[in-house]
Amino acid sequence: MQAKARDEDKGFCRNRSSNHTHENINTSKERNRITRYASSDFKAVELQILLQIENGKIPSAAFSIAKNGKIVYENAFGWADREQKIASTVGTPYPLASASKPIVATAMMMLHQRGIVDIQSPASHYAGGWFSCATSAPAHPAYSLRQLLNHTSGLGTYGRIYWNDRDLPVKNLEDSFHKYGFLAQPPGKVFEYSNLGYGLIGHIIENQGGTSLADFLDTEVFNPLGMIDSMMVENFSSPVKAARKYGASGLPLIETYNDTPGAGNVFASAHDLTLFGLFHLSSSGDSQSMLSQENKLLMRSFVEPTARYSYYNASHYGLGWYFRTDSHGNTIVWHEGGMPGASAIILLLPEQDIVASVVINATDANPQAQTIANSLIQVLEPSNQSISFDATEGFERYTDQTELLGRWEGRITLGASDLHWTLTFKADGSLFAEFPQHTSSSLLPKQVTFPALVNDDMLVATFETTLPAPDIAQKPNGYVLLRLLRHGDELSGAAIAYSSVHRLEHLLPFRCYLLRKTK
Repeated sequence: MQAKARDEDKGFCRNRSSNHTHENINTSKERNRITRYASSDFKAVELQILLQIENGKIPSAAFSIAKNGKIVYENAFGWADREQKIASTVGTPYPLASASKPIVATAMMMLHQRGIVDIQSPASHYAGGWFSCATSAPAHPAYSLRQLLNHTSGLGTYGRIYWNDRDLPVKNLEDSFHKYGFLAQPPGKVFEYSNLGYGLIGHIIENQGGTSLADFLDTEVFNPLGMIDSMMVENFSSPVKAARKYGASGLPLIETYNDTPGAGNVFASAHDLTLFGLFHLSSSGDSQSMLSQENKLLMRSFVEPTARYSYYNASHYGLGWYFRTDSHGNTIVWHEGGMPGASAIILLLPEQDIVASVVINATDANPQAQTIANSLIQVLEPSNQSISFDATEGFERYTDQTELLGRWEGRITLGASDLHWTLTFKADGSLFAEFPQHTSSSLLPKQVTFPALVNDDMLVATFETTLPAPDIAQKPNGYVLLRLLRHGDELSGAAIAYSSVHRLEHLLPFRCYLLRKTK
């Protein structure tokens, strides 16, 4: 009795079928294909999850793993909703955040396969009036649909999350695109992750598919694949029976909405996410009719020939998937997702025919999701090395590299005005920024010192300040993320303003340019 009580208190769930009464033909077939490993095979993984729950690190986690075209084991632990005592199951919909991108990219590739769009063509051909009256963005940008999918369009880092307890109208994404859709780098020059780019992809799918993005995914992706617990949200309301979102402190979060649906508004269960991964590894006839093997392979192998890929060390980003090769020559394909109340990962090992999915309803729990995914794979393939997912792997701390050393002067374009500043790379390994427009009444600092990371000519850094721009709440504890590329004695890219790390509301890019003055 005591053991049973402990299991119930943790929201323990053994399998999917005991928690679902709604089925369709595809789903019934999929469940009949499940060949379960014994729970004892995954005991160490499950104890690892239970320990995280007991220590208050995460409220719940659900996972699913497949090999050779079949789901071999899946389970869930903890509370999908702690306050309502609703246990997590492998059929519970979780927010995927950016793990939505491979799903949305798949929808775009289906339109490409049908001849409705051509991913080699300029994105502006398919976006309706989005470019005709743009102010910041070029009237006819050179980037293609392929470069949007590949994050090499030149668009900068962007994100805006609305919280339901604030009386703020949700801005029209087209308006935001006109304001923030400038080219931080020339198209095809550098891989720079852009939610705004995937927001545009979502719009193009709607414009060319003739229906809302949510309906298109439901009809063309989720239903055919038997993903009965998957959906895209279009407002602040989470799906019925979805996992409640919890912050890093362990407290429940109010409802949020991401204003770039194509970049991260999908909910899916661990079971469904693995079905999606199995589709991408399948070469069956039914699978081919939705998306050809050639296009599936292209999605997880495409490399923009002229672009730099500085993140995750020797990794690339294809058309909706990250990928790289391990030390044994095996391909690793994945996508993570993280936002307030959401941490997720889907991982594909094509040569070993393995798919692993992990979803957690907590902020900043991606390290836990990664560890669980690695542990699951090592049950099936004990010789596999742990896979690292460090975005800044390959970067090093700026010390006194001569190509950067010295004083640089430039500006950050804040809408119609320019914010002038200087940036000094010091011999002690620090960066020293000065803002001549500082006033005693402004949140803009007079000067600030901070470290930076460099990878060849790429520089990333974060420092504390609140930029004086109209869309940014003028309150303390704001930050700026620099993503700059050096071209000789010029540094260019974006300064991204983001709100307090305790409550992420925006990541807004502003054009940034600096010219070296002294060495």
